[in-house]
Formats: sequence, C-alpha cells, structure tokens
Amino acid sequence: MLNDYLLSMFRSFFRQNYGNSLIIKGKPGAGKTSFALELLDTVRSEVPVHYISTRASEDPLLIRFPWLANLSSGKRSVNKEIENISASSRSSLEALERMIEEGKISRGSRPTLSPGLVLNVEELLPEIEFLYSFVDQNIGKSPLIVIDSIEALCEKYDLDQGLLFSIIQKDLVEGTGANVIVVMESSVDNNLDYYSDGVVSMSYELVNNFLVRTIRLEKMRGVSIGSSPVYVYSLEDGRFHSFNRDSIKYPASKVSDPKERSNSQLEVPFGNPTFSKVLEQPNDKIPVGSVVIIHREGKSTSVDRYVNLLKNNLIKENISSGRGVIDITSSSYESSRSLVQCLDPDWMNHYITAEKSDRQSPYIINMGGKSLLEDFPREVVDFYLSSSQKPHTYILSTDFLSFVYGESFYGDLANLINSLRTGNLIVIIADDEEYSKILHFASYIVHMSDNFGYVTVHSDPSEMYLCSVDVGEDSWPSIKLSILV
Repeated sequence: MLNDYLLSMFRSFFRQNYGNSLIIKGKPGAGKTSFALELLDTVRSEVPVHYISTRASEDPLLIRFPWLANLSSGKRSVNKEIENISASSRSSLEALERMIEEGKISRGSRPTLSPGLVLNVEELLPEIEFLYSFVDQNIGKSPLIVIDSIEALCEKYDLDQGLLFSIIQKDLVEGTGANVIVVMESSVDNNLDYYSDGVVSMSYELVNNFLVRTIRLEKMRGVSIGSSPVYVYSLEDGRFHSFNRDSIKYPASKVSDPKERSNSQLEVPFGNPTFSKVLEQPNDKIPVGSVVIIHREGKSTSVDRYVNLLKNNLIKENISSGRGVIDITSSSYESSRSLVQCLDPDWMNHYITAEKSDRQSPYIINMGGKSLLEDFPREVVDFYLSSSQKPHTYILSTDFLSFVYGESFYGDLANLINSLRTGNLIVIIADDEEYSKILHFASYIVHMSDNFGYVTVHSDPSEMYLCSVDVGEDSWPSIKLSILV
C-alpha cells in the first residue's frame, strides 16, 4: 500500500504523455520486488501490466499477489498468431541480434547500434520477445512492465545490462510510449541512472537495534519530488506499506464524549489504546502507583508534536471522567489552548497546570522556583483537585523542571515521586541526559525518536512502531501505531 502522496506522485509520473522508465535499486532484502508489484497492483485496473521474473519459483509472490497468476508468463514462447510487431518499435533489438548472429560482437559487448536490421530474436531472448509482443498489443494504452531483475536477465543471456536497458529505453519507452520499471539487485550508482527517467533507491539500517526501511526518490522526470524525498516503509506480511507524514489538527468545535467509563481505583486510563502493545499491557489501563517515562530521543519538533498529542489524549481521557490531572510540563500552555477550545468546560475543572509566575487562577499552581517539594505539598495538591476523583495523574517534563529549578531538581523529584505515586499515576517526559538519571524510577518506558521526519516508538524489548494520526468521528486526533518490519 502506497501512502497518498507517493501514490499521487507515481500516478503522475506514469500518466504523462510519453513513456517513462523507472529504476528501483537497493541492497538484498530491501523489498524492491514488493514495491514494484505494489505499483503494478495500484494501476492494473487502469492500464495493461506485465511482470517478467527471473525467479526460480514465483509461488511466494502468488500468495501475496494472487492476481499475478492471471498475467501471461514472459517465460514461454510467443504465440505466432498474436505476434505483429511494428518495425519501428524494435529497431535497436533487431540490430543487436543481427550483429550477434553475424559474429560481429559477443553477447557481453557494448556495440554501437545501427537501426534497420531485420532478424528473429525469439530463441535468443524469449522473455524480451514476449515483452515486445505485449507492448505491441497495447500500443496507445500506456502499458506498465516490470523487469525483475535486469542483472539476472542479462546474466542468463550473457548480455551487458547497460546495452539491454538502452535497447528497451529506445524501442519501448521512447518508441511506443510504454512505461518500464527495471529492478536492480545492486544499490550502487551506475550509468543506467543517468539514462533512466526515474530512480528510486531502497535501503534499511539498524536504529536502536530495530530495522528501519527507507525509500528515496532520487529523480522523477516531469514530477517534483518535493523537499522531503525520503519515506519510511514496512514489509509487513511481505507487502510494501509506506506512510504519510501527518499533520496534527484538533477539532474546531467542542467534542461530545458520551461513552461510559470505568472509574476503577486500581488503574488509570492511558488515553492511547494502541500503546497497549508498546507498554505490554492487555488494555489501555496503567496500574495505580506506576511511573511511565516517555523518552524523547534527540531534539525534534516532530517528536514534540506526537508527545504532546499522547499527553493530550491522556489528559482528555481522564478529565472527561472526572479524574484530576496536573500538567507540569513545558507544553502546558499549548495543551491548555487546545483542550479549552475542544473540550467540555466542566471537564477542564479537573485540569490543573503549573507555571513560574504570580498569576492567580484556581487552575494554575504558582511555582516559586526554590524547591519542587515546597511548591507541591500534598495539601496544595489536594486543594486544587478537591473536586476531582482519584486516582490523579501527574505529568512532568524534565526540561521544564530544569528551567524552573536548575540541575538541583533531581533529588526533590525522587522525593516527590515517592510521596505521590501511591494511589496515583506519574508520567515523566524526559530528554536524553535527564532520562539516564531517572531511568530507575520507571515502571514503563516509551522511547520516541525522529527518523526522516517520521516518529518511531518502541519499548524494551518490544518491536518498533511508526506513529501516524487517526481521526475519530468527533474529529479528535489519536495516535495510530504501525509495526515496522
């Protein structure tokens, strides 16, 4: 499945008023075949498609792409009754075959071709002969062909791959307007990149001991590849899945939330159901007394946006059921602005923020900046949350605590955690340096990092997931996690 942006881009690339060639290259295991077949699957209801494979067995592909069984096999001989190739569409191929038959060159050479020679290539290159036949039957229909892979095909017939590519480019792409996708087993740059109309490079690397796959659009003639030409993808179930870089938008009107909630005194809703697999919990509930650390790896505005969304969902889920939440983070102002705009005013009575100021408000705790323990004595907390049900949730961020108290906040934070965790939930948003110093407090850990503008999530030793936005019927955004394979 291609994401919306990639799908639109490749449709535009293959729907131009002329044929185009696309090279897909990458190291073994990158998923080049899956991506090529995903492209065929996307357009096969609109244009004729064909797939030439050099695989010993196509059975694994047929399981994932059963429609391949309906395509005529490029491995068999051409049926003479349907063969009617126009000379103008095969001049380069005929020139090559004539030179080989006359002994002027060997198959592995790079000749300078001269058009107009007449010959029969059926016995020499049956796959390519069938390909020419297929194109001839679909001239004017913008057929799309995948050759997988050009190295294996050239090795089979002892041909130079640059030579074979130039023949296909001249005869089929430029001569008839066909679209051709060539899969390459090598990921290195080569002269084929220069002659092709488009180049896609697929790769993968280990990030925190997890595999992250990326596809890079290097060029696409006639189509802008944009300012961020790198996309993260997954190969779940052997299929290509790419993802959008989603924007996070909150609803413009108030959210009504009629669903019933359980007010258990033993657990607190996390507000992000898909994170249950990261936290290794059977549901969206965290036991009371737990400390959840959300680790922001590196500095990234993308990570900040998703951390804030995760935090706002937690707040919304708890205050909507009358539970108290105290927000002691650097993003409390942004959260307040979004929540006030979207949520029931009665719910907001259970949401308290903290700031270093003298502003008087029943929903803001003033922080003196001398001691974390002095600013949050139990009697003050109980006063602000007197109308809220327990258990309460305390959300703190280390960057905000460092700003208010300096580096001395660690000792007070330990004492505050010990005094508050009984009967409550504590969530700490920590950056790299602070994370290593408070790691020992954690009951649950969520690591969030940026990969090419995408936000990935993992725990220890869980799998890695990619964040995207899922919008509900009430237009409220939530986080959807997709496993990266």
